[in-house]
Amino acid sequence: MKLDDFADREPRLILEEFFSGPLRGWGVTIGRLGGFQNRFTIDARGHFDATANVLTLKEDYFFDDGHSDTLSWTILKRSESRYEGRETLIDGVAEGDQAGSAFRWQYARDVPQADGSKIRFGFDDWFILHDEKHMSVHASLTKLGLEVATLEAFYERV
Repeated sequence: MKLDDFADREPRLILEEFFSGPLRGWGVTIGRLGGFQNRFTIDARGHFDATANVLTLKEDYFFDDGHSDTLSWTILKRSESRYEGRETLIDGVAEGDQAGSAFRWQYARDVPQADGSKIRFGFDDWFILHDEKHMSVHASLTKLGLEVATLEAFYERV
């Protein structure tokens, strides 16, 4: 996919609008060879400070094996279509670009595992807005430059 593929698509995704307030989500992780790895639910809530141009977003992931993961994002809106994010387990800064109904988010993060260990994955996330209340996400997870899994998730504003 290319971000330009979405440039003329409506509705237009405005990240700080969609992620302001409470959200819930659901998803699955699929292994490189197509095998099911896990399913999860997401409880999220965000707030946009227009004065600082900063979206704070907390996402709590609950996996079917009993473990959980919390992401606490601080996302700076650099321009109408560029974003920069920080999170405690991110290596460096997440970079994001928006066009039309899509947003692409790229970063590397240490992901907590069920046994308490952490594994660093590269993430290439694609957020696609369907309507004012629903968004789908497709993410490619990489290790050493090779895709090891994909993640499919859906968000709903509540």
